[in-house]
Amino acid sequence: MIILDICVCIIVIIVGFNLKNAGFSFDKSDKRFLDRLFAYHFFVAIVFSFIVAQGGGDAIVYWNFPKNNELSAVMDVIDRGSASGTIYLLNYFFAHILDLSFLTGNLIYALLGYLGFVYYYRISKILFTDINVFKNFKLFGIPLFPWIWFLPNLHFWSSGIGKDTVLFLCIAMFTYSLLNVKKRYIALLLSVILSLTIRPHITLFLIIAFGLAYTMDGRLKGYQKLLIGAVFVVSFASIFNYVLDFVQLESLETTEIESYTAKKAANLNQADSSSGLDISGYPYPLKVFTFLYRPLFFDVNGVLAILASVENLILLIFTFQLFRNRPIRSFRKAPFLLKGSLLFFLMGALSFSLILGNLGIMLRQKNMFFPLFLIFGFWAYYYCSSIYLNARYANTSGN
Repeated sequence: MIILDICVCIIVIIVGFNLKNAGFSFDKSDKRFLDRLFAYHFFVAIVFSFIVAQGGGDAIVYWNFPKNNELSAVMDVIDRGSASGTIYLLNYFFAHILDLSFLTGNLIYALLGYLGFVYYYRISKILFTDINVFKNFKLFGIPLFPWIWFLPNLHFWSSGIGKDTVLFLCIAMFTYSLLNVKKRYIALLLSVILSLTIRPHITLFLIIAFGLAYTMDGRLKGYQKLLIGAVFVVSFASIFNYVLDFVQLESLETTEIESYTAKKAANLNQADSSSGLDISGYPYPLKVFTFLYRPLFFDVNGVLAILASVENLILLIFTFQLFRNRPIRSFRKAPFLLKGSLLFFLMGALSFSLILGNLGIMLRQKNMFFPLFLIFGFWAYYYCSSIYLNARYANTSGN
């Protein structure tokens, strides 16, 4: 079966390399950047494969279970309501029928993750028509746009077999589809269905965040806001009970939520004692900070932790830059897509920080939220810089 593995890997690489030409209207400069991003992403996917193969991880289970079991066993897992069943089903054809290797499976998933990056980059290019504004937006002499998309954690958890990669793609696809729902409604529905079967609470966050953003858009007329708001309310109501069942939360009463978060945090602390944190005594703002920006250098316990610390330092500096660029005013003037992006990020940060006390799990979970936060941060800089440049031009013309 080695020959089949080689053939599939070649097909995946060819498809991935040519995604930039799949109707995204990129110019030559964009394509050169995406070629570098493609090579980097697939390199990280290979590194991911070897690290997990040596140290173990969920990805091995996601691949080996359907590989070693019949379809009926996979369907039994789905019937029990386990989100892992969806991943088993997605992998069944490649792992069981084609009998492909673990490395090949990771490269297939890397293609999905890379497509997510292509979506995010295209969103940025649509929203920021003049990228020359970013030429002075640098860190350590390196322009943050677009090179911030090379942050290693963004790629590590979006290049391997598992829920994280699929969800990374779903969020990117969902956001990109909203730019032109009439043409991309199939992609929008696919992203909702997939995310709903894997992590329905994330789907709920997306619906709430972008539903609110739509209704706050000043360019819409009153009846349009009511219509769109009604669609999102119906969508919210349709999946709300399913989400509560999925997270095993019986109600939204304060005592019930406190009990759930305390139990969940305790379980996740025990998931990996080497990176577990006791967050029970942390004040809430520190819990949020821990979720978003740790591990930092005082948490280092290995090479991967060093890389994560460097990335978190960059994200922390990026956040400080955002606060320097009038984030509230930028939010008010932002298109609905950017409003929804920030709301989605805030909902994730404020909720997940309550239950996560394991740095490794934090790195995986926050990977879903930071890409849209980065886009909003670039918007804030873009908007404020445009105001400054327009004012300077007006003053020059007046003289």
